[in-house]
Amino acid sequence: MSKRKSSIHVTVSSSGTYNVDVSPNTFPPTGLQLTKLSYVFSGSATAPYTIAPTGSPDKDTFVEIVWNANLTVGVSPLQIFGVNIPNELIASKFIAECLYDGAAWIVTVRPSFDEVGIVDSDRLAASSVTTAKIADDAITLAKVDAPGTGKIIYGDGSGDPKYLTIQDAEFIIGDTTLGATAQTISGDAAISKTGALTIANSAVTTAKIDDAAVTPAKLSASARKSMVAIPVSFETAGEIGVVKYTMCFDCTVDGIEATVTKPAATDTATIIFKDHGGSVLTGSQVDITTGLVLGNIVSTTPTANNTFSAGEQITFETSKTTAGSGNCTVVLCLTHD
Repeated sequence: MSKRKSSIHVTVSSSGTYNVDVSPNTFPPTGLQLTKLSYVFSGSATAPYTIAPTGSPDKDTFVEIVWNANLTVGVSPLQIFGVNIPNELIASKFIAECLYDGAAWIVTVRPSFDEVGIVDSDRLAASSVTTAKIADDAITLAKVDAPGTGKIIYGDGSGDPKYLTIQDAEFIIGDTTLGATAQTISGDAAISKTGALTIANSAVTTAKIDDAAVTPAKLSASARKSMVAIPVSFETAGEIGVVKYTMCFDCTVDGIEATVTKPAATDTATIIFKDHGGSVLTGSQVDITTGLVLGNIVSTTPTANNTFSAGEQITFETSKTTAGSGNCTVVLCLTHD
């Protein structure tokens, strides 16, 4: 006669115990040639839930439990014929094959259906996941041990990974003994955690400045100023005329002061200033009139043609109707360019 299997469907609805009668007079039912009795569980239950054998079974009695129910996992959530079912199998579907060997029940649990989630951490041996078993790019940052705020991973002096804590405004500095250290800037400068660098007072010494590195533009406005005093005489005809002076540095003539050192007794003495190309410095003419007394100052402010490069010449052109009286000192007010 062919072997047959009979299935009994059980709907679970709460926590508790479901008893399977495995006595010979009830298992298998009278008149059936059965090799297997199958219980199919469906529905929803809460832990703990127990499926237990009752009665006195014969040797080789076989019961199949097909778990297709939804169970809310808790402490010792599901037990079948005395065996605790792993949580990862409860989350999927499984079959428990229960065989009575004459003294005890042998329960074999095997996954069924999609076989998803059947291996959990408690099924893995220590150090069983090797590098070769991990796919490239498979370990995300979420899977890495959280280092904590301000820590990075670096290779220490032994070549092993290690955490390095970085505080506010610290830099990572290579160290051939330790691998790396975190240090703050000290000495002539300091830096904030926003990246702002502050140079200490008096930290920039002469030795730290390249020769010719400080240009006039780096000086304060007053430090860029200088003056040249040139005496001008109208005493004799030979002293009246054209005189040229060479500029020693790049500069701008931004003021002319003529101080009377001997009054012009007979008529006005005039000085005109020209640049290296012969153009008159706009607004630069100085007139020493007969009304001026000793110590009087005539001031002018050139506004154009008043810029000179080192080596260029400025021209003084003096004139007077009658020679024989009148002296002054011309002061050129210069700004270094």
